[in-house]
Amino acid sequence: MTRPIPQIITELKADASVSTLSSGRVYADNPPQDDTLPIVVITLQSTQAYATVDNCGSTKVYNSRITVDIVCETRGQSEELQEAVEDALVSFSSADSTHRIEGVNADSGASWQIIEPIDGSDERGYWCTQDFMINYRRI
Repeated sequence: MTRPIPQIITELKADASVSTLSSGRVYADNPPQDDTLPIVVITLQSTQAYATVDNCGSTKVYNSRITVDIVCETRGQSEELQEAVEDALVSFSSADSTHRIEGVNADSGASWQIIEPIDGSDERGYWCTQDFMINYRRI
């Protein structure tokens, strides 16, 4: 059974722009503990279920909020990667047999933050975060 977040991660890794810019580093919840940037982290924030009945039986319709965090070495890299992720997600739908994604919408603008190193070095990072809503059916 494929749930929505693994489908989103697979889609982002398959997208040529996202894959090139992130070097395929797209993770759910917690990235590996290394210093390799850039990374994309997908986190499920909340899910709202709406019970429906159609002529095929009982189907649940869901809206899930996900947060996409992007961390890069430069502001330019993070902006380019954020745009690529947004482009890949807003056009995504799936025909998965158990968790069919019917659409993904940007739910917020991107916010930015400079990550200051705690070790006294000058190796700053740039963090971008943006929320999306996934609309899907669980059959």
